[in-house]
Amino acid sequence: MSQLKDFDLALNTKWFTKQPPAFPLPAMKALGPCASTYNWFWEQDFVDTTKTLICAVRWTDTKAITKVRVKWRQSDPLGTVTAEQKHYSAPAPLSEEELDAAHKLYGANIATWAESTVNQVVGDGECWTLIQRALLDLADTYRQYGKEPPLISQGRSHGYPILNLIAPTAGSNAGLLQLADVRRGDIIELKSAHFHIVTEEAPRKVPGQWGKWQKGAGEKNIMLSHHSAVIVGVEGDVVKVVEQNGCVAGGVGVEKYNLGEMMRGEVEVFRVVGEKWVGALVADWDDE
Repeated sequence: MSQLKDFDLALNTKWFTKQPPAFPLPAMKALGPCASTYNWFWEQDFVDTTKTLICAVRWTDTKAITKVRVKWRQSDPLGTVTAEQKHYSAPAPLSEEELDAAHKLYGANIATWAESTVNQVVGDGECWTLIQRALLDLADTYRQYGKEPPLISQGRSHGYPILNLIAPTAGSNAGLLQLADVRRGDIIELKSAHFHIVTEEAPRKVPGQWGKWQKGAGEKNIMLSHHSAVIVGVEGDVVKVVEQNGCVAGGVGVEKYNLGEMMRGEVEVFRVVGEKWVGALVADWDDE
């Protein structure tokens, strides 16, 4: 069990009687992005019907889970309702050996899948869809061959977090990609990111000044509010990515991002891991 405390289930609102149930509750959503599922059961006697609703919610960032079981008589929901809650801790951290094994199992295939979509449009053309389709397609393939499929994205969390950087930071970002062991096939998530790129241009003559040349420079600013991409190469502080709806509007293209040119924003990098790390989110109840 985890450190989560019981929530106020607001049973007086009869959210549990709605189809579908109004779940997760606002207090749960306030803790951050989450995924949920539910299951219904009912038992009828000569007088009335007893209904049971089991709901489960998992938070994207922590992977912690809360389950709720609600029971009531159909003739008098508010007068007969009872509820229970269970809370489950986030999964255990993975070791370097486990992360290395996950990369060997999934990394190359994810990167190759992404590269095969360049100059195409995947799904609705959004960046997140490229990641989702890659993981779903590969999960099907792994299942066909009897191997553990990769964990599907949980919101904007795409596996096990191996790097989190918020710019601007004190000092240099040099070497962070290597320290975090960022590799081909990892997933990068950019939030409110601003990259300021200064490029050198060919020298040109200074007008009206014979024999004088001036070294030119160009500037480019890249702004990304929420952006997901597949890393296909790492060189120094630069990640080469396959992305959708980035450098190619509404389609898949290849781009490079240099952490040394990041003025502000947040970078997260995820290692794709097997789905057993968190397990399936199931609306069931263990009475033990």
